[in-house]
Amino acid sequence: MKRFCVIPLWILCLLILIGCVAPVQTHPEETGVPEIETEEIIQSASEQPAAAMAVATLPPTPEQTAEPTDAPAVLPTADPTEKPQPYLAGNGVYTIAWISDPQHYSEQFPDVYYGMTSFLRDHAEEMDLRYVIHTGDLVNNPKDDAQWQVADAAQAMIDAIPNGVLAGNHDVLDPVGYKAFCKVFGEKRYKDKPWYGGSFENNRGHYDLLTAGKTDYVFVYMGFQPTNKAIDWAKSVFKQYPDRIGVLCLHDYYTKQLTLSADGKKWHDKVVAKSPNLYMVLCGHKYGAYCFPETFDDDKDGKEDRTVYQMMFNYQASLHDGGGGYLRLMQIDETAGTLRTLTYSPVLEDYNRFDDPSNREAYYPFDEQNEEFTMPLPWTIDR
Repeated sequence: MKRFCVIPLWILCLLILIGCVAPVQTHPEETGVPEIETEEIIQSASEQPAAAMAVATLPPTPEQTAEPTDAPAVLPTADPTEKPQPYLAGNGVYTIAWISDPQHYSEQFPDVYYGMTSFLRDHAEEMDLRYVIHTGDLVNNPKDDAQWQVADAAQAMIDAIPNGVLAGNHDVLDPVGYKAFCKVFGEKRYKDKPWYGGSFENNRGHYDLLTAGKTDYVFVYMGFQPTNKAIDWAKSVFKQYPDRIGVLCLHDYYTKQLTLSADGKKWHDKVVAKSPNLYMVLCGHKYGAYCFPETFDDDKDGKEDRTVYQMMFNYQASLHDGGGGYLRLMQIDETAGTLRTLTYSPVLEDYNRFDDPSNREAYYPFDEQNEEFTMPLPWTIDR
């Protein structure tokens, strides 16, 4: 017969009581949430994508909120202390832009040409851009239709802005002559524009009428190697509008030595010196940027009556990309009576290329003071 060990009932109850209470005992230093569980939650959240992390967050704690740092949570899109771009027009200031000799862009670097004219189109309101001048050499080889297509597309970007063009020597090289230029940039392209005044021989020459601020302008253009008839026509336009401020736009006026070319001397003696309302002559053709003021005694009384700013602007040799996309921006402030001239490339986002001497080339003499300057307006504003 087997024998059983009999445990008294009071001992059995005591064992049961001890076994049930022991598992729920805690240590005084515990917080109520096991530490290992908190670490697991934090680790899990850090391994999730941003959208998941927004859900897997811990309950707020009674800890004090940290002081904000100097850096904002979201950075501003622009630095409010940054100086405004010089090309922006101030109150009462308007801009006349000038393009010259982009032939290498049309031939090899079309994006540079497109960048120049798209900049003028897109920032016209900020600059209060009233007019765009082009002093020729739209293409390098007039026999290449692809180059004309580039020039056409680039200039089309500013078709809604008053503008004028003329033919440079590269636009009319033999045997093409003016045929290709007149096909793309002839009178037909401009005759319905409200600023277009009239044409000489299918836009070999033309004039534009513009009012900006309190000034009425007449811009007269003539292409490369003008005939005597062409020069006489230009002179007659200035005479026709004696109350307008005259601007003569040419391709060839100065030589590389900065003397008047053969055609330049004709223009100077027959038109510039004989037109009392002519105040500016603009040309390209040779490399460089210069301004030569000259005074005239129109009524021959021994006193100077008029100052003419004769300017050359051409950057085609300044960089390996055909010129760097530099524009001439003339800011007219009629209240102050000043003309401020800027040189700017929207392609390089750079002002005044030759303020850095390392950018100069031996065969390209240059004075950076001719890139940015302010002069008194040579004409009187009726106030």
